[in-house]
Amino acid sequence: MSNPIPHWRYPRLKKYRIHIIPAPALRDCIWEVPYKRNALIVCTNRCEHIVSSLPIKEKLVINFPDVEDKHYPGAFGRAHARKIIWFLLSLPRSVTDLYICCSKGGSRSAGVAAAVLRMSGRSDKRVWCNPYYVPNLLVYYRLCQEYHLFAPWWYVKLLNYRNRRAYRKAKERHHAGGYERWQIIK
Repeated sequence: MSNPIPHWRYPRLKKYRIHIIPAPALRDCIWEVPYKRNALIVCTNRCEHIVSSLPIKEKLVINFPDVEDKHYPGAFGRAHARKIIWFLLSLPRSVTDLYICCSKGGSRSAGVAAAVLRMSGRSDKRVWCNPYYVPNLLVYYRLCQEYHLFAPWWYVKLLNYRNRRAYRKAKERHHAGGYERWQIIK
């Protein structure tokens, strides 16, 4: 897929309502707005049969393992990041809701969601400080780097530290331990 926009001139993304969900939750009953106003990014091919049956026109299935080692075969790389960025930039104006899912809805999808928030000029704190998510560091790092946002590896590790601290605090209060069914970020 060629990218007609030079990577140093990516415009700021539209502010979508972001839904982070596990892939098994993809059903006809979860969509809050008409299908033509939804877009879907699926970070696994395990549910391709479900995704292909959905009447949503704007969807991207991108398969990569949930690993944070950039040397692992098939790990999230620049090509994956470019596909996601180009997909987001090519969405029609009518799209208002962006559904992002992976196998469990907690790591790869959370990493993509946090990066999309930053790309649209919003804070990614709602993802990093949520004890239900453990955003994939490599996904977040690569997307931010490809979009030319400030995200050196030490900064991503700091965000990871904050995420672990939020989980520990929630666990002390007995509020952590499983994933929410889905999270909506406005």
